[in-house]
Amino acid sequence: MAKIKIYCDAFDICNRIKNLDSGYFVVYETNKKRFEIHNKNQLVDTFCITVDGELDCRVIYKLRKTSRENAMQLLEEMEKSNAKIEAEKTRKLKDETIWKAGEMFDYANSKTTDTNFDKAYKTTWV
Repeated sequence: MAKIKIYCDAFDICNRIKNLDSGYFVVYETNKKRFEIHNKNQLVDTFCITVDGELDCRVIYKLRKTSRENAMQLLEEMEKSNAKIEAEKTRKLKDETIWKAGEMFDYANSKTTDTNFDKAYKTTWV
């Protein structure tokens, strides 16, 4: 696993990242062909985010969004998103349950002439 520390780039992203936090530095991992942003000021691990593809302004936006100052706002957004996903799952389950109950009700109330259910639960082996 070869990692190359990047000090400068064509769009000056490295210096712009350092302006956000002086502890940030950029590494290119040659095996996975991706950029990694690290922060030397973190206690346990320096790793922050990965960037697949090109090193561009999206990195700066992502670092700003996930910065310590925006942590509470980010957590609130995550909680709202999770609540929305959970509400959608509950709604789908409710809709499916109502539909299945309606199908069973319609079948139970249907006027069928065949009331012989002897063959209904027999297995035919082929």
